[in-house]
Amino acid sequence: MSEIPEDIMAPTADACVDAVIERVGKRIVLGLPLGLGKPVRLANALYERACNDPTLDLHIVTAISLLAPKGSSALEQGFLGPFVARLYGEVPELRYARDVMERRLPANVKVSEFFFKAGSFLDNEEQQRNYVCTNYTHAVRDLLAQGINVVFQMVSPPREPGGALSLSCNPDLTLDLLPQLRQQETAGQKVAVVGELNRNLPWLGHHAAIPCSDFDVLLKQPESDYDLFPVPQQSISPPDHLIGFYASTLLRDGGTLQVGIGSLGAAVVHSAILRHRHNEQWQALYDHLKVAARFPFVSAEGDTGPFREGLYGCSEMMVDGFIQLMKAGVLKRQVYEDPDTQERANRGEPVTDDGVVMHGGFYLGPADFYQQLRDLDEEGRARISMTSVNFINDLYDHRFGSQRLKVAQRRHARFINSAMMHTLAGAAVSDGLDDGRVVSGVGGQYNFVAMAHDLPGARSVITLRSTRESGGETLSNIVFGYGHCTIPRHLRDIVITEYGLADLRGKPDEEVYLALIRIADARFQPALLKEAKAAGKVRKDFELPASWRENTPEHVREALTSVGNGDAFPAFPFGCDFTDEELVLARALQALKSATATTRGKLRTFARAVRADVSQEILQPWFERMGLASGRGPGARLNRRLLTVALEQTGALNSSGETVN
Repeated sequence: MSEIPEDIMAPTADACVDAVIERVGKRIVLGLPLGLGKPVRLANALYERACNDPTLDLHIVTAISLLAPKGSSALEQGFLGPFVARLYGEVPELRYARDVMERRLPANVKVSEFFFKAGSFLDNEEQQRNYVCTNYTHAVRDLLAQGINVVFQMVSPPREPGGALSLSCNPDLTLDLLPQLRQQETAGQKVAVVGELNRNLPWLGHHAAIPCSDFDVLLKQPESDYDLFPVPQQSISPPDHLIGFYASTLLRDGGTLQVGIGSLGAAVVHSAILRHRHNEQWQALYDHLKVAARFPFVSAEGDTGPFREGLYGCSEMMVDGFIQLMKAGVLKRQVYEDPDTQERANRGEPVTDDGVVMHGGFYLGPADFYQQLRDLDEEGRARISMTSVNFINDLYDHRFGSQRLKVAQRRHARFINSAMMHTLAGAAVSDGLDDGRVVSGVGGQYNFVAMAHDLPGARSVITLRSTRESGGETLSNIVFGYGHCTIPRHLRDIVITEYGLADLRGKPDEEVYLALIRIADARFQPALLKEAKAAGKVRKDFELPASWRENTPEHVREALTSVGNGDAFPAFPFGCDFTDEELVLARALQALKSATATTRGKLRTFARAVRADVSQEILQPWFERMGLASGRGPGARLNRRLLTVALEQTGALNSSGETVN
């Protein structure tokens, strides 16, 4: 412990809680980092204290409280049990988060979040009431308005005696929050800033490296250091891949990239790497889709060749895709802290300074992503600067860089974000429903969209799948109108579905409406056009071109299999946390869920289940994996039959009874 001053060290999490109460009293408004940086040992100790002491008033203010998944049915639980044990067995659970999910918080504890894990609290009225709606860049201001007097954060320990700690995964808000808390402390408010050391958290420098003295108390218990919470890679569907491909056509060599988490973001990364490493395959799909002819603006806005100068990443979230881009030689354009140096570099003049290729505010991802960060050599680590989200998400002057610097760094910026729905008028729906319920949160999306309209040469790109399944019915995600929006129509720019790109910026309404109908699923184009005509937004004599009617799922699958050997766009290009057996089961259970989404579907499925032959020997390994091999009650018997139906419907068992992956 010689590298950390003894006077701020605490031997246990309970001792940290004692120190906090001694400093601020029993009314605690606790700020916890978004996502990964929550210190589980500290948070659990304080929450347990509040559960046992009703005189302690605890208000937790945070975003994205991570929990391992739990199935809502016996089949889902049987599937998830071994998977969760394998991935999360060494990760302690956030106790307050589980109690929030199960609606059993004690009366003296309240939890407010400004961003939800997508869809997690749609039916939780208490969390809907406690939700704080804010832009990411306003989060520090709004957290302080909640009265925060305590901050807990997981940090990476110093690498040498007397060295700095690293905020690593979450400097995003902390770098701006701590100075303001200290100002309030000077003005007489009692505050406590407590860090929890964890050697498994990768050490990253630059702005994320701060002195130990910034903390009032530090918990160091290396014997109880735990694994970081992993977010498994998501499968990239054919529509997602085609959306990612279209987005990759807009990336300018020497430009700037922001992209988010999830399969759509991973699809963009995969196609960017394909364009760089296997340009002939990428060009073949570009030509097959007739991108230049169908969407001429792409030729002016994007590029088609490999990334010789490379990209610079500037994203509130450093997803694992940025590491993949670094490894592939795509993320390599360096930027510098001095505006004069940056402007010389932009002019192509020699620069001797060392720069960074990535600015990120926070990170979260699969376990192997964390390992790759831990394995970085000094040069690789120096290329990444984790920093304030207020530096990244806006153009105004910040202590880490002026507006002049940001403009110089963010050349040809492409800010790529996803939406749930998009209206024909040009508004994006990304965070909530028209009944007022919050799905996730605004986060930084509005910031990036607005910045794209302010930065010379920048474009905002909204990606969305053209359709979704709901209640056993296929619905269009491009709609005439909707009673809620995240991005207003006056900030409309580029929209991408699996059927193409729509350039909306500066266009009259008729062109905007038609451009969006053009990239909608063909099944919904007539109805959308009818509504647009009825509203007077499209001329009455307009007819749908025959080429627009090719917007079908079959067209998507055919396009992706037209290049290479048909395997250029795999479901898991960056690895998979599921076994082959689990992938088969996941498809079967998803199909079963869709099939039973309606009353008619339930009746049809149960009728098939009654007739299912569960005595087939080939089924026994599946029953064992799902924990159904020995159950004798009516529930177990029914679930065996339902699983058999699901495996048969998805083709997992062929006509001879053999398993098909």
